[in-house]
Amino acid sequence: MKLTVLGSGSLFPYPNRGNSGYLIQSSKTTILLDGGSGTLRKIADFGLDYTSINVICYTHLHIDHTIDLIPLLFALKNDRNVKKPKRIQIIAPISFINFFNKLYKIYYNWIHTDDIILDINELKPKDTLNIENIRITAGNTNHTKNSLSYKIDNSINSIFYTGDTDFTKDLVLTGKNSDLVLMECSFPDNNKVDNHLTPIECGKLAQMINCKKLILTHFFPINEDNDDLIINSVRKHYNGQIILAKDGNSYIP
Repeated sequence: MKLTVLGSGSLFPYPNRGNSGYLIQSSKTTILLDGGSGTLRKIADFGLDYTSINVICYTHLHIDHTIDLIPLLFALKNDRNVKKPKRIQIIAPISFINFFNKLYKIYYNWIHTDDIILDINELKPKDTLNIENIRITAGNTNHTKNSLSYKIDNSINSIFYTGDTDFTKDLVLTGKNSDLVLMECSFPDNNKVDNHLTPIECGKLAQMINCKKLILTHFFPINEDNDDLIINSVRKHYNGQIILAKDGNSYIP
């Protein structure tokens, strides 16, 4: 599997960092993890094929993680190069269907087509779903009601995405022994904000998860230009490889 960072920022517009969005490519499956504003354009900017997406995993329903679903469906409907009918599996927390139905009602004339088939799966923590050679396991997070993390496994390696979250040992239960962990690191240690992680917390969690590679992401502007401080703080507890995500960069577990 290959992970490409489409957006490593937060809800605030900031140079070089977009809203949350990540693309995982494997031999048979292309998975979009979250998709905030600008995700669709970033896919094109980085030379990737948006029409290859056949699975979308949403961690929670905040706008900076979901809003580009509508532009994606609009593009797929009108793109003559898309092989149709096209089927997309959407994996999301409980209440996503209600959320999507409201959007669908608003944008119906622009996104509805019988040629784009959406299979929506609402998952709870510990639920699993097998798609081709990929196994997706949902986990609990400490962010919003029903918010999820995802562990994505194939026969070779594994990627664990925390989504937005505060410190919780539930992340360890889901992500244990993952090869690569993509973990939010929103705020600096001296400015802790509820429902999000700081570098020192990321280090503790990564060590407990026992991952080989830790990629930190979802940086708020207040956590910019702190690279050395972030790495040194994480290193107090975690001995593996530490990477600060950059939009456009790709990583192999």
